[in-house]
Parts: sequence; C-alpha cells; structure tokens
Amino acid sequence: MRYWQPVQDAPVLWNMSREPWVTWVPLICFILHFIAWLVIFSILLIFDYAELMGVKQVYYHCLGMGDPLAVKSTSAIRLFSHLRHPVYLEFLLILWAVPCLSLDRLLLALLFTAYITCAHNLDQQDYLYLRAQLDKKFQIFSREEAAYGDLLAQNGPSVLKN
Repeated sequence: MRYWQPVQDAPVLWNMSREPWVTWVPLICFILHFIAWLVIFSILLIFDYAELMGVKQVYYHCLGMGDPLAVKSTSAIRLFSHLRHPVYLEFLLILWAVPCLSLDRLLLALLFTAYITCAHNLDQQDYLYLRAQLDKKFQIFSREEAAYGDLLAQNGPSVLKN
C-alpha cells in the first residue's frame, strides 16, 4: 500500500459527462448507490457484524468455545452454505452503476462479477429466512423505541438547569 499509485491514464469506456446525460445518469447512479448502501446496512442488522468480519470466529477459537455456527439454527447454516457473504449483489451494483467507467474499474468489476457468479445461489427458503430475521430485528428496535417514548412521556424531556 505504501507504493500505490492511482491510474491516471486509463482508457475510459464510457463517460456520461455530456448533455443530455450529465444530469440524469449521475443522479440515477447516486440513487442506486444509496439504495445499495441501505441494503448493506440492513444486512448488518440481520447478521452478526462480528461474525461477518471474522472476529467472532477468532474470539471463539481463542477461548476454546468451538465453532460459532454450532449454536446457529439449521436455517442459518443452510443460508451460509449458499451465500458466502451477504453483500455481494450490492457490491456489484456499486461497481457497475457508475457514470464513468475506466478500463481498470472494468477489470475489477469483471473479476468480482465472475467470482460472485460462482459463489452466489440463494433460493426462496433463504429469502424467507432473511425476511424473518429482519422482521425480528425491527420488532426489537420498535419495542426499544416505544419503551423510550413511554419513559420520556412519563418523565418529560430533561432540561439542563444552569
């Protein structure tokens, strides 16, 4: 990383910086990127973030607790057997939906696309499991928000007195 240099003179395959594309294409790309990042955030709510990053596996190994997947449900284990990482498709959208595509970015996008195509195969049961997990998380957050609202209604907003 110390000697990394940006590619300055890479050939550009498409560039939407001319009319009529200069306004709409970057705006559409921005909206698609925003949606993709929201999906990535929702996936972090569904899954255990420490487990996605591999921290939980190291922690369990160091403490001699075995494999963290041993305490997962069979639906979760089935999902993990089909999906190596849950944000692959969103990363593809982020890589391909750009107003300017240079040759080096095309190479990166093609390699990631080839890898993800070989590794990603969700089905309806996996989707239903993901939906149920997301619904559980939203129920937990809404209960906590309602409890906080009730507490605030009983005690009133705190005012700092000088």
